[in-house]
Amino acid sequence: MAAALAGSAAPIIVTGAGGWLGQAALEMLDSVFGAALPEHVTAFTSGARVLRLRSGRRLEALAYETLAARGPRGALILHCAFRTRGHAGEAGYVEANRAITTAMRDFIARNGAAGLFVPSSGAVYRADRTLDTDLAANPYGVLKAEDEAIFGTLAAGRFPAAIIRIFNLAGPLINNISAYALASVCTDILAGGPIRLRAAKPVIRAYAHVEDVLNIALGLLLGGRAPPVFDTAGEAIEIGAMAARAAALLGAPGMAIVRPDWAGGAPDKYVGDRVGFAAAAAQAGIELQGLDRQILDTAGYLAGLAPSAAV
Repeated sequence: MAAALAGSAAPIIVTGAGGWLGQAALEMLDSVFGAALPEHVTAFTSGARVLRLRSGRRLEALAYETLAARGPRGALILHCAFRTRGHAGEAGYVEANRAITTAMRDFIARNGAAGLFVPSSGAVYRADRTLDTDLAANPYGVLKAEDEAIFGTLAAGRFPAAIIRIFNLAGPLINNISAYALASVCTDILAGGPIRLRAAKPVIRAYAHVEDVLNIALGLLLGGRAPPVFDTAGEAIEIGAMAARAAALLGAPGMAIVRPDWAGGAPDKYVGDRVGFAAAAAQAGIELQGLDRQILDTAGYLAGLAPSAAV
């Protein structure tokens, strides 16, 4: 992937560069371009700021509102800008996300694109796996589905697009640590335990490594491919079993797991289509990383954070 990126003449745009996927994308691009990163990559965040990468390099990020004026033409675009589900209850949430979408749609209509990656979400689905349309009940998921339709239509026949419904991510640059089960489990283990789980019913998750998602997206785009929208997926596991597995991998087999008694109810299952994800990975020439590596890379990143940032 590095050689293909380095050999591409297209400039690169990363929006939402302060979020998990955006930061991970910048780190990947930094490993390819090194000190020449600013010559190849234009990053946008909600407001102008300087981003510090793990290499020690700094990159000036521009305010997203300046996209029309400062975004390069014919770019390979990694469009990660979106107000996340955690903000869905805030006033103006729907309008803010639709403004983000409109700005990018209009920018591409005027300036074209060499390729477009749009991270969608498993939240687009109802329980029966049809697309949700209830904006009031599920604004995050419905807005993500709107983005799929808008950008899919915009790209059709013009440039390759990779639109990926992301369920659960693992790996470095993980943020909002207390809200993600894998990060919370790893943090408890690194702190010496016990592992505390809040769910009083089975919770089933399947993870994808953040680097795999980005490599698949870039592999598809650089190869000129535009598959139908697909899910991320991996090995499905109940979080209690995942906690025990993580403890063993991190050198603490048998660490106590504290969890409420079962309260009944259907399992909480949030798992994508593994067949579709594997097919996309094969098409992009990417070998997917398994759950053990996902756990180890997540924990390794968390272990390197300042103590105050990891709790």
